[in-house]
Amino acid sequence: MWNKSESEPEEYEAKPEPTPTPRPSPPSDRQAVLGPSITIKGTLSGQEDFLIEGKVQGEVSFKQHAVTVGKRGRVDADLYCKQIFVEGEVQGNLYGQEIVVIRKSGKVHGNATAPRVNIEDGAQFHGAVDMQPNEDKQNIAAAVRQRKEQKEEQPHQQKLSGGKAG
Repeated sequence: MWNKSESEPEEYEAKPEPTPTPRPSPPSDRQAVLGPSITIKGTLSGQEDFLIEGKVQGEVSFKQHAVTVGKRGRVDADLYCKQIFVEGEVQGNLYGQEIVVIRKSGKVHGNATAPRVNIEDGAQFHGAVDMQPNEDKQNIAAAVRQRKEQKEEQPHQQKLSGGKAG
């Protein structure tokens, strides 16, 4: 059929299989992972985004990066991070430089401090929320110090001017 003799073998060109080229991910997309079978006790810190699916006891400090407590993550620690996302359980305070998000699957027993705090419907949260921007906190702290200094000076001034002239 098609003018070929049956004795002629069909020829196929051997095409090399394409090798997948690795795609480098930008540094901001890097994320370290603490697996569900791992437990860490102590201070945990790093210079990349971090996903916690295991257990952490102590302190978590990723001040320039985001930390996510995954659905299987259990944290008994204070978290100091640029961004904090909670899908699992946290027993401790959350200090976010930009934002704290507690997802509907998240459970937090502790305070949340950040300029933006988002608690999704269905999330479990027991604690206080402080959403004052850092500038406001610094201004309030300066005003409190100033008032305290003024109060300390007032009794001293009253003693000096309260005496009788004779």
